[in-house]
Amino acid sequence: MSSWKRVLLALGVVGVAAVMAFHSVQRNRDLAETLRWIDQTYNPHEGGDNFGQGHGWEIHYLRKAQAEEVTQKFKMTFVRLGGCNIAINSETLPEGIYRETPSIHKYKVNLCDIDPDSIKIKAYDLHKDVFSCADPDQVKLYELNCDNAEIELLTRNGATTISEDGVKTFTNLTGKDHELRTTSQTNKCWLIVDDVSYAQRLAKALKHAVELCGGKPSKF
Repeated sequence: MSSWKRVLLALGVVGVAAVMAFHSVQRNRDLAETLRWIDQTYNPHEGGDNFGQGHGWEIHYLRKAQAEEVTQKFKMTFVRLGGCNIAINSETLPEGIYRETPSIHKYKVNLCDIDPDSIKIKAYDLHKDVFSCADPDQVKLYELNCDNAEIELLTRNGATTISEDGVKTFTNLTGKDHELRTTSQTNKCWLIVDDVSYAQRLAKALKHAVELCGGKPSKF
């Protein structure tokens, strides 16, 4: 091979490497901006969305017991762990007769493991016994107010690559019975959302982040 051909080949290799590096930088920047937007809009921040409360709050109205309305308050937050790694923290804050048993769950997820096509929005009415708003006839029949939503994320091919750590606290007990800790692997996690229109934007951002991380649709 002549010297000028070697020079051209070397220039070609350098050019391809430069293009790949540029695209990698752009992809990482896009991912960081997307995850930052999720953090800033979904989580509580002073001066942020929903009067600074974010969008990860729900209150479930369960029933009346002993002349007292039983409710459960749920709070979720989105945590950036660097790169494609995230965590979803879920707190259950019972009120009324179940106030002694709060619980916390933490899901650790690598977005490259998520099936982007699995990211779906499920709207429901928190104040009715029939929560699902998937059936228009039920929405009309029960006069459902479909203003809350849940976004579910499933792993590719159902792989159990999401770690789940849970702590349930019994505030009226002491000693070894005070807490119940669990650790497991699962193939799904979710985010609760207090506004359906925001949930649509959030689902789009999550899918974009998964695709930037190389997440692929499942194959069964």
